[in-house]
Amino acid sequence: MNSRHFASTISFLFHPMIISFVAFYLLLFGRVPIADNAVNVLIICFIFSNLIPISTVLFLKKTGRISDLDASQKEQRIFPLILGIIYSGIAFLILTYMNADPLVRGLMFCYMSNTVFTIIITKYWKISIHAMGVAGPIAALWVAGFQYPFLVVFILIAVSYSRVILKAHTILQVAAGSIAGLVLTYGQLHLFFV
Repeated sequence: MNSRHFASTISFLFHPMIISFVAFYLLLFGRVPIADNAVNVLIICFIFSNLIPISTVLFLKKTGRISDLDASQKEQRIFPLILGIIYSGIAFLILTYMNADPLVRGLMFCYMSNTVFTIIITKYWKISIHAMGVAGPIAALWVAGFQYPFLVVFILIAVSYSRVILKAHTILQVAAGSIAGLVLTYGQLHLFFV
């Protein structure tokens, strides 16, 4: 297996969409007590963090609005990111109505607010959305008590390595994405949700 194939595999296995589902699942079912509405909350999280965004990216690719599934060109990222904010915002309102766990609502809120930050940065520089999208859920899980520093460092380095090897980002762009995802999510959760 060459380094690019290995990097592609890592990038896929630790894709932010997969990490978000795992994070929501652990926040809902990895702690006790498990809320009565946990299954319904997970379904909402899946629909708005995975199903609709994936469908949107596939549609945008098929219609030529983006050139590839990662929206690699900086200029093509804004529209999908705006849609992501809308999806996360709707999900946050639904989760609030459902009285979902504060950290679940908080992580969804962070997806919305962190994406606003990403759009602002993207106008000037290509920050790693992959690294940021993995670091945010890691910070939420850390706040929830899933504190495994070696695993966290391994995942962040693996994702960062894969994005650099695939020439999607520079080392500085993945480092900035990782740090921004961790700091912004950790800070917002502590300020508003714990």
